[in-house]
Amino acid sequence: MNYNVLDEKQNELLKRKEMKIEVEHLLAATPSKAQLLKELATAYSVPEENIVIDYIFTQKGIGKSIAKVKIYKEKPKIKEKKQKVKKEEVKSEAPASKSQ
Repeated sequence: MNYNVLDEKQNELLKRKEMKIEVEHLLAATPSKAQLLKELATAYSVPEENIVIDYIFTQKGIGKSIAKVKIYKEKPKIKEKKQKVKKEEVKSEAPASKSQ
């Protein structure tokens, strides 16, 4: 997997580097966020916790993807999404049909 930086901005207010990169993955599937995360962590010498990958979008029919990445100077404070817990009804019998 090779990548090229298309756009790079330094955001001093939020203490991060914002990047748009093109990932080449010829004859292979779209790389996962975990694979790209490891690649960028070693390339920029930062811990994996300091990198946030917003998306990886693959162009149809081409072995290239566009990714939006943010590299923070410090570990970002990201709110965890609340997982919705679905209430399951436990029924010992199948629902009875209505008789009228």
